[in-house]
Amino acid sequence: MGVISVNYRQLRSEEASFIIKYERETVGRSIYQIEQSALFISLLAGQAYRSGRTHDDFGSYVSLDTINAIGFNEATGSGIWFEPYTIIENAPRVYLYLYNDPETNEISFVHEYENEEYDYHSQPWYVAIRKELKGPKSTVWTVWTEPYSDEHGVTSLMTTVGVGIYDDDDNLVGIATVDWQIQDVKNRLSAVVPTENSFVLLACPKDDYIISNTYDSDDRNVGKSLYTLPWYKELDLSGYYNNINGLIENYFVFDGVQYVSYSYPFENGWLLSMQIPVKEFFSAVDSFNVRYATIMGVSSVLLLLIIFYLTSKYVNAPLKKLTQGVLMIGISDLDKKIDINSKDEVGLLATAFNEMTDKLKESIEQNTREQAANARLGAELSVAAMIQANMLPCIFPPFPDNDEFDIFASMFPARKVGGDFYDFFFVDADTLAVVIADVSDKGIHSAMFMAIAKTLVKNIARYGKQGMVPEKVFENINTLLCEGNRAHMFVTAFMGYLNIKSGKFVYVNAGHNPPLVCLNNRYEKLKLRKELVLGIKEGIKYTQDQIELKPGNKLFLYTDGVTEAVNGEEELFREKRLLKIANDNIGLPPLELINLIKREIDGYASGVEQADDITMLALHYKGSKSAHDSITVQAKTDNLHTIIDFAQERIPGCPPKIKNKINIAIDEVFSNIVKFAYGAETGEVTVRVISDNAHLSLEFEDSGTAFNPLETPEPDISLPVGQRKIGGLGIFMLKKLMDTVEYRRENEKNILTIVKKLNPAK
Repeated sequence: MGVISVNYRQLRSEEASFIIKYERETVGRSIYQIEQSALFISLLAGQAYRSGRTHDDFGSYVSLDTINAIGFNEATGSGIWFEPYTIIENAPRVYLYLYNDPETNEISFVHEYENEEYDYHSQPWYVAIRKELKGPKSTVWTVWTEPYSDEHGVTSLMTTVGVGIYDDDDNLVGIATVDWQIQDVKNRLSAVVPTENSFVLLACPKDDYIISNTYDSDDRNVGKSLYTLPWYKELDLSGYYNNINGLIENYFVFDGVQYVSYSYPFENGWLLSMQIPVKEFFSAVDSFNVRYATIMGVSSVLLLLIIFYLTSKYVNAPLKKLTQGVLMIGISDLDKKIDINSKDEVGLLATAFNEMTDKLKESIEQNTREQAANARLGAELSVAAMIQANMLPCIFPPFPDNDEFDIFASMFPARKVGGDFYDFFFVDADTLAVVIADVSDKGIHSAMFMAIAKTLVKNIARYGKQGMVPEKVFENINTLLCEGNRAHMFVTAFMGYLNIKSGKFVYVNAGHNPPLVCLNNRYEKLKLRKELVLGIKEGIKYTQDQIELKPGNKLFLYTDGVTEAVNGEEELFREKRLLKIANDNIGLPPLELINLIKREIDGYASGVEQADDITMLALHYKGSKSAHDSITVQAKTDNLHTIIDFAQERIPGCPPKIKNKINIAIDEVFSNIVKFAYGAETGEVTVRVISDNAHLSLEFEDSGTAFNPLETPEPDISLPVGQRKIGGLGIFMLKKLMDTVEYRRENEKNILTIVKKLNPAK
């Protein structure tokens, strides 16, 4: 009985896990559809605005039929709200609002909103969205508000998603919104609880507010801090931000009742959590134990009475055979037959027991076959998915003690399992290996071939002959994959070794997509040799190449699932679009860059089913940043010579002419930070110096206002001095003095990196 109880509890836990995963996907699809609706409406509004349409025909352009075509049924209402005086010169407020009637399921304009007294610019929902979208075209795509109630519209609680509307110069001219009624969410979540007193929480831990809590019938906690819930602080959600695709299980006690909690995060930062009373959840197994004990007790008593009666009336050899036969059947020996051929009651009973045993055995075997057949496919997929999940690195940052680089990778399979893989690991103390690969075909066999290939890559690179270089690693892997490869499967792969101290990057390619490399503040395709894929032909020789990475340089590795994603017109995403996205977001760290590209792919596909695995790996090389190579000072002019002296001490033997250029560059950069970074306030400037006897790299870091000096237009020096526009000369001079000048915005900080060759003649 103990085994039955444990198995039942495990089944109940898996049931709850399935429910919360299913609801997470359902709510996630609603979130995605509402966001897509807001994005589509913003595009329509932006096109109408930029085409110069007037207020009179604006509503007909953004027609009801057009809005209805984007799946508006998930939302309560939608609006287009313009900034003051952007549509009509003397009109501070111009807007359109559509309402989705829940009774008729029809979309119509709300005419009462044609009242100019409704000052939507001061409404909390507008202020919250406008704050996130301020300035030129924002990198934020969608903004969700905390739950609220708007007395001019839907009076029940709702949350709103907003998207910016921009003019030709990427300036914000308005906001497109879609409203989602909290009660709809609550009704949906209330219907899926597995027991009577279970409840569901939908919240945003990142911004600390409650979206829906089915425990409260009056919604008194909606919109408030999560820590107003006395039980929430008992949840261990330490893995929340790194657990986008995983379930979090907790136990806690609330009002004297023990609960089991299953939590699942969304990609947009929300959290779905189901709380189930443990006693209710597992009550069936306790009831089963009681019923089982009762039945067994009654059965035992009846059996004793029968035995007592038969023993008393028929004390003979056939009765002993019958008793022994029954006992054997009772211990599950269904092959045992009762050998009694008499025609009396004992013989009839023996015949009945034999027939019952045959039918019971047949029924058990049939049931076992059916269960095995139903479970086989699911088990195979689960095993393959588990193998992949356990083999791919998924903890970030993976090497917290190494500050020479930042790395992030992710794989999005087209099916439950995929044929892509990535990996990164240290070959020795200073050499980081990065790998990305794509196995031919899809499905379980590809996943297993991927597991073999990935294991070979890591084992040969780490434990092969001492000093084995990438080209030799690939040659050994190719030989092993060709052995017994009757299915003729193959692998496209790219592998590189990065010396984290010097920046030397040695790489080899086997028919894979060329990675993107950012060397001069711009991504370009890495030049590759045309080499054959792995596993298709024995005896192939591979040739490696190398480049030198400087601090601030970046690598982006990907599989063809990125560039070959298609939209509804079967048009490919292509490398050109990927390059543009990467260069438009040059300052993003690896995690944010990969998430942005995945959102761009999803938006481009616009609901078209993913046909191929999508795998990406991004690496940002920062160089050695030991304590003795950095200095932090206040952004004051008096500290300029301190910075210059600090840099000069680290380049002994450098020609005076080059030292002079470095001093001028330091003066230009530091002076600009002092003047413009912090305004009337003051702040710190950190300068890192990295020298390898061939190059000097200076990295200036400040926490001031975001500003990319490389976007400043260069002055036209062919014009007379009096006709030139003010500005741009300093950065123009800096580019001439240095060999490389790069800028990035990272962790709310401006980082400008300048590099100078110390021995240009060599």
